[in-house]
Amino acid sequence: MNLFTTILVEFLLIVSSILLLFKFRSRIGLAPLYILLGAVQYLQANLGSSFSFNVFGDYQIYPGSIILFSGLLFAVLLIYIKEGVASARALIIGILVSNIIMTLMFEITYLQQIAENQINNTSVNSDSVFNINFKYFISGTAILLLDFLFLVIIYQYLISRIKKLPYFVILFISLFSILIFDSFAFNFALFYGTPLFKTSLVAHLLGKSIAGIVFSSILYLYVKYIDNETTAAATFIADQNRDIFSILKYRKRYKDLKLEKEQVEQKLTSQLETTLNNISDGFVSLDTNWCYTFVNIKAGELLGKTPESLIGKHIWTEFPEGVGLPFHDVYYKAVETQQTQYFQEYYEPFDRWFENKVYPSKDGLTIYFTDVTEKRKADLALKESENHLRTILETEPECIKQLNSKGELIYMNPAGLAMIEADNLEMVKGQPMIDLIIPKHQRAFKKLAHEVFKGNSGQLAFEIKGLKGTNRWLETHAVPLRDSEGNIISLLGVTRDVSDRKKVEEQLVNSEQLFRRLSSKAPVAIFQTDQEGYCNYVNEQWMTYSGMSFEAAMGFGWANAIHPDDKERVMHEVEQSILTGTENVMEYRFLNSQKQTTWLSTKTVELRDAQNNLYGYIGIAVDITDRKNAEKLLKESEKYLDSIINNIGDPVFVKDDKSHFLLANNAFLKLFNRTKEEIIGKTFAEDVPLDERERYLSIDKKVIDNGIENVDEDSFNVKGETRFTSTKKTRFIDDSGKKHLIGIIRDITEQKNAENLLIESKNYLDSIINNIGDPVFVKDEESQVLLVNDSFCSFFNLSKADIIGKTLAENIPPEEMEIFFRIDKQVISTGIENVNEETLTVNNNETKIISTKKTRFVD
Repeated sequence: MNLFTTILVEFLLIVSSILLLFKFRSRIGLAPLYILLGAVQYLQANLGSSFSFNVFGDYQIYPGSIILFSGLLFAVLLIYIKEGVASARALIIGILVSNIIMTLMFEITYLQQIAENQINNTSVNSDSVFNINFKYFISGTAILLLDFLFLVIIYQYLISRIKKLPYFVILFISLFSILIFDSFAFNFALFYGTPLFKTSLVAHLLGKSIAGIVFSSILYLYVKYIDNETTAAATFIADQNRDIFSILKYRKRYKDLKLEKEQVEQKLTSQLETTLNNISDGFVSLDTNWCYTFVNIKAGELLGKTPESLIGKHIWTEFPEGVGLPFHDVYYKAVETQQTQYFQEYYEPFDRWFENKVYPSKDGLTIYFTDVTEKRKADLALKESENHLRTILETEPECIKQLNSKGELIYMNPAGLAMIEADNLEMVKGQPMIDLIIPKHQRAFKKLAHEVFKGNSGQLAFEIKGLKGTNRWLETHAVPLRDSEGNIISLLGVTRDVSDRKKVEEQLVNSEQLFRRLSSKAPVAIFQTDQEGYCNYVNEQWMTYSGMSFEAAMGFGWANAIHPDDKERVMHEVEQSILTGTENVMEYRFLNSQKQTTWLSTKTVELRDAQNNLYGYIGIAVDITDRKNAEKLLKESEKYLDSIINNIGDPVFVKDDKSHFLLANNAFLKLFNRTKEEIIGKTFAEDVPLDERERYLSIDKKVIDNGIENVDEDSFNVKGETRFTSTKKTRFIDDSGKKHLIGIIRDITEQKNAENLLIESKNYLDSIINNIGDPVFVKDEESQVLLVNDSFCSFFNLSKADIIGKTLAENIPPEEMEIFFRIDKQVISTGIENVNEETLTVNNNETKIISTKKTRFVD
């Protein structure tokens, strides 16, 4: 083995030994490393010069001494960086002490050799390994101490004060400067003034410069990448807040830190006890002998004892009733397995439920427990409520279902399964429900589902085809179902079977078409809307009044016919009527495109199907322009109040807030055939039967109290004739704040009769045609009579039984029969209206000339 191989092996052996012992310090401690470094120092001091080689001719380098000495400085700086001041200080002192002790032991051994040689009368070997050069030893030890101190001080100065330097540069400067310092100090102390001074100094500078680069590089790599430090060591040192001369002042600093640590620990202990005593749950700790070492205040309350009385006591002695209960078994399990235990259990002695968290350690158990009795009761109540809810869902006659965001079924109750013809939930769970919906309704269903998962609710009627082929119409109301945090988790739908309703609606549509055909020629304006006020029909008379076409009136276009001054009021009253579900009676003006004004009196009532479900409104409008013009002329008169009200055609009256008459016009007196003396100061309730008196007075009170106008209809007998009236009551507040009731009574007999023709009859068709003065009949394609009105029967002096199902040609001479049927067939086949005049003999040979108008109706 050549010289350079020997140097490399020595270097690797020293460095690897130091780093391995330091790396495993957490397992074996620092003592083995300290022993190694003591031995290294001794070898460096006594055997480091055992071999050498020359460079540049006269310069003799001792590589063993340089490696051992540089490794010693390398180890000291490593320990200072990673373990702190105390460990570095202990190492320095240990190296110095061990160096002194081993030197003395070697000297004693050398003296023993001398004594032995004298006894044996032999010569002493001056080159003995135990012969110590004390000058070299004392100088080297003193310089070594300075090297250690300066190394730490320079490093700490650089790391604390010059923070912009790269960490490798800090390590290199620290090691390199001390190695150069040691070279000068060692050579000045031992060789200054001798011929060896220059060559020895240059050789030391050369060798130790190389060592500074190599060892600083190794130290940087180890601290940076190997010893589990991902951040720069500079950060580690800076966080220590060390003084530059901490290596010299460490003892005082150590005592201060120790005292500070004790104070902090006492403070933390006090804070911890305060915190534990203020928490709302029980907290206790047990030692390995099952004795209490800590009990917080809440634990004492839950256990029914003071914390002081439990400290030091055995848990199963204090609570023997717990032995054998789950608490006892779980505590022992935690100790045996050293695993955290969590459980809820009922503690019968206290009649309480507790939630327990048991944390084992080598020092015993820590138990955190909470009284969850109320929560447990609430959970049981919730469970009972859920069972109750499930029972309701299972017995609910309507379909209850849940769908996920993909439209797949999550849940459906038995009623819903029956609707889609599924034998059980498993057949359809997880399946997309849209597959059951008729294609033309699928898009609307997808839109509804999309809106629900956006947080909106909605309603939809659609047709499905069940799993067994049955078609049904369903109506569903869908809402978003949310979790406790408000997140939408599914669509919740309540669905009912509306197939029967749909059939009725279809029948109603057919009936409606016939009604519209017959009512189109009625002498009064007729209009019809859906339940939202959306117009879907007006007759010809309405179009005449408004000057609008049928198409223009549809939807809310009808409102454009209303006079601008009346439009806001009318729309408001229509809206209120729809919201309250009450009849609507109004007077307002139509203004057509030619600026002609028509005053109308309208009454609108609800339309309901066979199940009494509201599906729209129908109204009649009567032309009251003449009356309104008369009222206008009357109002424009400059007469006083008495003259005005006594000339109003309708009865007018004024009452006080107790419903006593203050004023009544002549029309009112005439209508009721009373004198003013018989009315003024009375309420009129005196003449009303007891069962009607309360209603009579309550209407007055409501108008006076809340100011809401009231229109009430009534009927009475005048000279044997039944007359219908509409009484409109409004509130008036005078300047003094006194409330009055103003009433106007209108004779609406003719209007009522017209309404009764169309509304009060359950069958619109019969109501209309039976009140038309002219004979009306309806035939089928075979010219057989399907329907006739009363006028027709009266005109021909026949009963309906004599007419319905026949052709009316039975009583016509044969020569006219062919013409009779040809006219019917021509109207039915071409749809061209026919008007024919003919002479008939009726009622005991009375001859009449009639005009018959025939038109076609296609249902």
